[in-house]
Amino acid sequence: MRKLNQFQQRILFYIDQAGGSYCPGDDIHPNSVSDLDFLVKAKRLTVEPTDGGNRYHLTAQGRADASS
Repeated sequence: MRKLNQFQQRILFYIDQAGGSYCPGDDIHPNSVSDLDFLVKAKRLTVEPTDGGNRYHLTAQGRADASS
């Protein structure tokens, strides 16, 4: 299992607090996009393409990491 850095854990926490899903706007920082992609590869998030851009959803592992 991949180790998450503090910023990645904070992303999971904020997504959990927002109800379990997140759709970033166009003004998202490129580093944040790479962290979201890492969390998808690490199976902490799933991605759903929508008309407004990608929407990220917590997986069970992501929810567990968000609460730790």
